[in-house]
Amino acid sequence: MELRQLKYFVKSAEYLNFSVAAKHLFITQSTLSQQIKQLEYELGFELFLRNSRHIQLTEAGEEFLPFARKTILDAEDAVQRLYDLQHVKVGTLRVGVTYSLSTVLTEGLICFMKEFPDVKLKVFYKTVDELLTLLRERKVDLVLSYKPLCEAADIESMPLFENALALVVSKEHHLAKRAKIKLKELEGLPLILPSEGLQARMMLDRLLEGNDVSLASKLELNETNILLQMVATGNYVTILSTSALFGKARFKAIPIDEPGNIMEASLLSLKGAYQKASAKEFVKILLNTEAVKRRLMDMFE
Repeated sequence: MELRQLKYFVKSAEYLNFSVAAKHLFITQSTLSQQIKQLEYELGFELFLRNSRHIQLTEAGEEFLPFARKTILDAEDAVQRLYDLQHVKVGTLRVGVTYSLSTVLTEGLICFMKEFPDVKLKVFYKTVDELLTLLRERKVDLVLSYKPLCEAADIESMPLFENALALVVSKEHHLAKRAKIKLKELEGLPLILPSEGLQARMMLDRLLEGNDVSLASKLELNETNILLQMVATGNYVTILSTSALFGKARFKAIPIDEPGNIMEASLLSLKGAYQKASAKEFVKILLNTEAVKRRLMDMFE
């Protein structure tokens, strides 16, 4: 049994189509089929049920799949450890970030690229649920996000700072002088909101539970920058975390004065997974950025 065969099997199980799997593996379909048959022969079990159009996993294939995936990941971790032992700061670091924390990440990216120019960075902007899926699939190494509202046993969370939801208005808006605001006062405002699935929206929905408050939004978007562009016109207001406004002087964030309005910005990683040396260096740099230190100071003011 070869590691290559396990990779072929896992990719075939992912697409349930030999032709598509072969294309993603950059091999011919006949080579893929031959290697799968060889693996089945060595195991003594058929892994796929085949017909003229489709394939599907057998019971043995479904049982074998998680072990094949783990073997591949363990092999990749072993290779990464060897690179790190040689202090070779090369390779690729993959970082996931939620939309509302993108401004927190920028300074860290610039500093990291300057200090480690030979490490390639890949950054993924997605919702927290999408990023957790990528983390579990080892497609990202770290995730910068607010701590998930529902804790997961396989996810490790490193707190960075606390934040809160706020009503975001332009500096010229008549509410801009307010120090705080209640949920009830948001009724009737020309609201545009982050889309369902975004963490600010999930937090808002949680705050609304059990409150006799009805908010009507004129538009929902999953792009923070566009939301802010529309707020800048003075015709609309939105609800975001205060971190989304870091470095954006045109806006005022008015904290929503409700119990439980606390969001914990965190670095998320997969429990038990090997952490690259480059990931450890990135964490050190991020913790020392003005974006993070400023928010830590705000927590104690």
